[in-house]
Amino acid sequence: MHVGISGGFTKTIAEALTARCDCIQIFAGNPRGWHTTPYNPQAWAEFAKLRKQHDIAPTVIHTSYLINLASADPAMRTLSAGHVARDLDVAAKSKIEYVNTHLGSYGDQPRDKGFALVCRLLTQLIKDAARGPMLLLENSAGSGNKCGGTIEELGRFLREVGNRRVGVCLDTAHLWASGYDISSPQGVAEVMREIDKHIGFQRLRVLHLNDTQVPLGAKRDLHWHVGKGRIGNDGFRALLTRPELSNVACICETPKTPELDQRNVQAARTLAGVAGAAKAVGARKRSGK
Repeated sequence: MHVGISGGFTKTIAEALTARCDCIQIFAGNPRGWHTTPYNPQAWAEFAKLRKQHDIAPTVIHTSYLINLASADPAMRTLSAGHVARDLDVAAKSKIEYVNTHLGSYGDQPRDKGFALVCRLLTQLIKDAARGPMLLLENSAGSGNKCGGTIEELGRFLREVGNRRVGVCLDTAHLWASGYDISSPQGVAEVMREIDKHIGFQRLRVLHLNDTQVPLGAKRDLHWHVGKGRIGNDGFRALLTRPELSNVACICETPKTPELDQRNVQAARTLAGVAGAAKAVGARKRSGK
C-alpha cells in the first residue's frame, strides 16, 4: 500500500502491518507543495531499521504531484528536477530502493522538443544521484499533452537516457485510461508483448495496482478498488499470474481506510493465487500484534 508518514515512521510501519503489506510506498514530503522538510538522519535511520525488522521490501518514494520535467518553462523544470534529486538523495541515504516520478506535460510545445528536454534532465539526475536507488518513470493517463502516456514512449525514454538505473512503474488505472484493455487475459497478453518490446521486464520494477471506473481510453486518472471497477477480477487475475511479473512490487493506491487497505491487499493476493502473507504475518507475530 501507499502509506502515510505524517504521524512518524513507527505509525507508518504499523499502518503497513495492519494492511498486511510486505512492500510500501511513501511520500518523502508534502506531495502538493514545494516546501521540503530538512532531512532527519536519526528518523530515517529508524525507518530503515523498522523496515528491516518487519521484512518490508522494497520501499518506493513517490515524488511530488507538482513535478513537471517536461515543462517549457525552464524555472519549472529546474524546480522539478531539484525535488526529484532531493528524493533520490533521501532514498540513497535511507536505503530505499526506488524513487517513482510522473514526468509532467509538454504543454503547448512540440512533443519532440519536450521529449528531448526530459531526456536531458533524466540523464543529469541519474548521473548526479548517489548509487543505490533506481529512478522509475510512471505512465500517465494520457490526458492533455502529458508525456509517458504509452508504453512505447516510456521505452523511448529508457533507450535515449541509456542508464540501467532508470526503470518504469506502470499504473494499471493509467494503462486503462490511456487505451490499454487489460480486462481480459487476451488484453493482458498484448500488453505483456508491448512491455517486452519497448521496456523489457528487467526494467519494470513496480506496478501501481489500481482499478478504475472510467471508460476505456477516457484519459482520466481515477483510482478504484482492486477488481471492483472496469478492469475487474478477470483483468487483475490475468495480470497477477503472469510469470514475467513475479518479481515486480505491487502497490495499491486505492481509496483508503484501514479496512479498505486490508481488503485491497487481500483481493490482490487472492487474485494472484497467493494463499497468505507469510512476510507480513511473520512481522506481525514478531511485533506482538
